[in-house]
Amino acid sequence: MRVSRRTFLGSTAVMSGSWAYAQRSAPRDPSNPFTIGCLNVGTYSHLSEIWAPLMNPRGNGRDMPFTGMRITHCWDIEPEKGAAFAKTYRCEQVKSFEDMVGKVDGIISGGYYNHPWNHIIHQPYLEAGLPNLINRPLSNSLAKTRQIIESARKHGARILVPSSYEHNEAVFRAKAWAATRKINCYTATNVQDDYPTHGVHGLYMICRAIAEAGNPVLSVSFRAQNWYTAPAVMTFEHSDRDGRRFFGTLHQLPTTAGSLEIHTSDEYGGKDFLIRMGTGYPYERTEFWATPIWAFQHMALNGEMPQSFEQILHKSQTFMAGWRSILVNDGRPVLLQDVPADWEAPAELPSRSQDATISLFKQKFG
Repeated sequence: MRVSRRTFLGSTAVMSGSWAYAQRSAPRDPSNPFTIGCLNVGTYSHLSEIWAPLMNPRGNGRDMPFTGMRITHCWDIEPEKGAAFAKTYRCEQVKSFEDMVGKVDGIISGGYYNHPWNHIIHQPYLEAGLPNLINRPLSNSLAKTRQIIESARKHGARILVPSSYEHNEAVFRAKAWAATRKINCYTATNVQDDYPTHGVHGLYMICRAIAEAGNPVLSVSFRAQNWYTAPAVMTFEHSDRDGRRFFGTLHQLPTTAGSLEIHTSDEYGGKDFLIRMGTGYPYERTEFWATPIWAFQHMALNGEMPQSFEQILHKSQTFMAGWRSILVNDGRPVLLQDVPADWEAPAELPSRSQDATISLFKQKFG
């Protein structure tokens, strides 16, 4: 499936057609929580300390529920970590990743190291037509990405592949502002440990605020000493609705969360948008970390994906073009259409060489 300019610009956040409503039934009783099964809850996972307490308050008296969802089941590639999660959040651990089918209303995957195998571990839940939250990045190849998208489309499953940056209020304002203006250029920043875990935050932010405002990405260049240490700089080439091209940069720095400064040639000049983490309870929980979970709940209950399949594919192509630039093309621009479908990006993180999770996934899934 190739994303054309027409299909990308014609995409909307509200899904139409029979598949979007395939899993809708009678209105839910709001007093009955929407039940969640969790995949990848231990190593380098947003679930263990960030997302899970928003749904299942721990028994330490410091948490409170911020959603209408409750975690009832979990699985992890390391059974002992799954057991610890189940004990902390009072849910049932299952033996195999597919064992939650028929037991839960939706699936949330919180880990990083599982992403080369997301097309396998999410497949049973996509086939069941369940809403799936698949933490970023979606996959390490376009072939696997397309497999996930086509499976979701075929079986009427809704998917969310979020970064907290995308669902930050500042980025929503930036997209709305950019949608009515001709952009000359922009400069963005985001905090980075490495490209696939944190650099992707800034890249997703640009796809949401700039590309989805009517300016799809054409090419990506990625310059850095290496892909797993800051600083780094990425340059994005865009095409606007009139076919005019412009460029923007993303600087990845070990500093503040993120920012976006957009420049135009009209009377409005430019405008700054600053991503804030939130200070003090409950804002340090809600302004940044809770927003993807709220977006998932809204999608699950209303059948509306925040991003269309074409937009999810577009940001995945942009992500892979960045990989291709730094690993293969010596930092020179790579057109999105020139990334081979079966070319795979690395998943191991040199800065976390002690983690055995990748080898465990390889042993299990090949």
